[in-house]
Amino acid sequence: MKSKIILASVLMLSMGLSSFAQTLNEVIETYNKAGAYFNEGKYADALKTYEQTLKICTQVGDSALEFQIKVEQTIPLTYYNIGKGFFDAKNYKEAITNFELSIKFADKVGDTKTTDKSRAYLAGIYISFGNNDYKNDTLDAAIEKFNIALSYKPGYYKAYYGLGLVYKKQENLPLMKESLDKAISMAGDDAKTIGNAKDAMTSAYQKAGAVALQASKYSVAVENLLASQVYNNTEPRTYFYLAIAYNGLSKWDDAIAAANKALELQTEDKSDIYFELGNANEKKGDAAAACDNYKKVTAGNNVAAAKYQIEQVLKCK
Repeated sequence: MKSKIILASVLMLSMGLSSFAQTLNEVIETYNKAGAYFNEGKYADALKTYEQTLKICTQVGDSALEFQIKVEQTIPLTYYNIGKGFFDAKNYKEAITNFELSIKFADKVGDTKTTDKSRAYLAGIYISFGNNDYKNDTLDAAIEKFNIALSYKPGYYKAYYGLGLVYKKQENLPLMKESLDKAISMAGDDAKTIGNAKDAMTSAYQKAGAVALQASKYSVAVENLLASQVYNNTEPRTYFYLAIAYNGLSKWDDAIAAANKALELQTEDKSDIYFELGNANEKKGDAAAACDNYKKVTAGNNVAAAKYQIEQVLKCK
């Protein structure tokens, strides 16, 4: 009787070992099958098969731990490749889903390389969304998209550039400056973006200066025009506007300096600049210089005014 019990135990152990070996072989088989799909670029099939492998690993236990770890390390890159495929096909909704899953599983295994790559794609997608919102004048939505891009890739200068353009369109100059300054400082060797950012601020502050001039707010005009020159000090119109503003503030020497710089830079008709220069000369008490400059006003809206100063006020020879 005792020998029969021992024999039964041996048979049960043998059957258990056989079942165990069969299950471990199944792990290896599905793992290799998933790897083949991955190498062929069939990432959706690879993912599905890797998930099957994990289920079997759970059933087998510790002896399949090696394969479980390998699968868990490969799944993030698999999701990334699936996301990239959707991105290339311009299916951004599915791309976002898979890049986010890639990050989720990559973070679990400490795969920072895959995390960074997925975050870079997500940032790019949301910048594209933000640019479209900007073009469509849905500016609050654009701000939201650019900020989402920054949440995926902090310090990404293209997102700051997009924010700067939105704030410029909203005429929020402080936030425009903050964003575009960041874009400039972070853009590295991207000369195009740096140049575009500087041009955006140059024109925004120049426009603000012109608006202030129309309202006779000369100090505000000077403040904005000088801010414009920080980003481009070769704009003749900025110097011309400064000449007007300084004349308005009775700062004749500053007006003369600004007008002369505008004349140096201007390549088209200079009549309006000569008029402001003549005005500054006249108010400073230099009648000869004023006459000389008023006589050079030959076009534009100031011809009659210059003629009056020449003939009636200064009685130039």
